[in-house]
Amino acid sequence: MPASNSYDELIERFISERLTAEEIPLFFSFLEEEAFRARYANRIDMDFLEAEWTGWLGKQQRDRLYGNIIRAGNIPVGNTDAPAIKRSPAKVRWLAAAAAAMLVLAMGVYYLLQPKPLTGVAETPATPVRDLPPGGNKAVLILGDKSVVSLDSLGNGASVVQGGMKIIKGADGNIRYVPAGANESSTGEAELENVVKTPRGGQYQLILADGTQVWLNAASSITFPARFAGHQRNVSITGEAYFEVAPDKDRPFIINIGPQNKVEVLGTHFNINAYNDEHAVTTTLLEGKVKVTEGNASLILRPGQQSLGAQMNGTVDVGQVMSWKNKVFSFDGKTLKQVLRELARWYDLTVVYEKDIPDIKLRGEMGMNLSLQQVIKGLADLEVNCRLEPGNRLVVLP
Repeated sequence: MPASNSYDELIERFISERLTAEEIPLFFSFLEEEAFRARYANRIDMDFLEAEWTGWLGKQQRDRLYGNIIRAGNIPVGNTDAPAIKRSPAKVRWLAAAAAAMLVLAMGVYYLLQPKPLTGVAETPATPVRDLPPGGNKAVLILGDKSVVSLDSLGNGASVVQGGMKIIKGADGNIRYVPAGANESSTGEAELENVVKTPRGGQYQLILADGTQVWLNAASSITFPARFAGHQRNVSITGEAYFEVAPDKDRPFIINIGPQNKVEVLGTHFNINAYNDEHAVTTTLLEGKVKVTEGNASLILRPGQQSLGAQMNGTVDVGQVMSWKNKVFSFDGKTLKQVLRELARWYDLTVVYEKDIPDIKLRGEMGMNLSLQQVIKGLADLEVNCRLEPGNRLVVLP
């Protein structure tokens, strides 16, 4: 493996346009080495290193190189049609924008020097940019007898009978609990707890035995009985869930969130965000009325209001809160770290910060059906630069 001064020497020789034809393939091979990437990752647009280089040949490539150097402040603005840039090595400044464009040019030169394939002989395809697909409809069902059913691999129309209830996976891919027929065998008791859990990168919808509809966001769970008995309908959740509770004035619907928090409703629509890595449990009411309790404190929410724990957070943008259910990332008013936590859950990422990141707030939105590289490019438009590394590590650059 070359020493770091070998990298530096080749970079300086390239910038000063002193690379020989024999050295250009060596420089190209350095670009593919992990040691090179580790040393210069904060100075290089890694998308360039994994892109299709043939599109940057000729005048378009030259203009991009020259424009980036001007924007980097490396030389005075002058003739934008200059075909080449001559500088002595002593005056070289390795600035990010200029470096990225120069590396693109190096790759283009290397390509031009390679022997062309014979007609009819297929070229080796370029290495694709590493990417991750978006999340999807994924969850597991843990029955009262502790058996586990993978809901995303269970065929539509399949069913399980438990505690007098039939659990059916519908044509839409979601599950619902309905009373079992008299001739259908049943296992377990109705009061035994069922659990639906989504992984990072998964969402799921289900209909409980009372007709209540529940949407689970990524890395979330709901625990509930197969059939509600008694004078209350009790469930518990982790993560984030949206509820449309079936009205039943004689049996309040109670959602337990850890040992301290709960939400009591009769019939209403609301969202609860209770992720452990968020600073507080938030409850946002869309319709009806709920009572939010944290320890000994409680408050009543009206439509359009949100609570942080048992403290009123005032009126909020309900559309933004519910964007995840509508398959949209909404960034308006959120800090960068809030947005990155959402992306980490949806794409199953570990987010790493190279340096301290400013506590900036973002604007805009993106579809949750995008691949991660599409999202990374969208973030770059918002001046947030990231790169994807092996092990699903998303590195956020300063």
